Amino acid sequence: MKHEIWRPLAEMKKEGLWYAIVTRDRHGKVISRERRKSYSFLKAWNQLVYVAVKYEGVGISIKDTGGTPRTVIVNRYNFRMAAAAGLTDYGIRVGTGNTAVALDDYALGTPIAEGTEAGEMEHLVCTVATYVVAAPSCSFLVSRAIVNNSGDEITVREAAIYMIIGDYYSCATRDVFTTPQAVPIGGAITVDWTIGVTV
Repeated sequence: MKHEIWRPLAEMKKEGLWYAIVTRDRHGKVISRERRKSYSFLKAWNQLVYVAVKYEGVGISIKDTGGTPRTVIVNRYNFRMAAAAGLTDYGIRVGTGNTAVALDDYALGTPIAEGTEAGEMEHLVCTVATYVVAAPSCSFLVSRAIVNNSGDEITVREAAIYMIIGDYYSCATRDVFTTPQAVPIGGAITVDWTIGVTV
């Protein structure tokens, strides 16, 4: 699936987090799109940043995507988001929940499972593109297409990035869409997150 970026890096503000979604029918025709500034770096994101910059050999407690507190220390796999097709422990996920985003969120409200049965969707590869410098900004793109082969239309209302934290997984970002995205049979939704900084 081709991903699309609409906002030039130079227009990004210091907050540095944007998401864009594109919904297509089974023929690849765009039927809906949304782009929006995201304010949804969650508590776990900054906790993991803290672990990385204050390493003293002692971990801190971060909730995993099941809500269980896990002791996390510096690990070379921390923050990993790039995931293989069909893998949903980490990488971009989507869901049907619409509860407001809260700092303490540790998972999607109602995540959509991997598969082709009722209410399920197939998660393609989650990619992390090489960072781009376009002064005064530096950013990189996390992207994933998720296909509806369930046999029924599925309405997607939320998206998140799950990341590795040590031997577990936690939620880095979560957003509830302004407009719910109805993904038709055979169609797909592509979610792009641009993570960047601007001076």
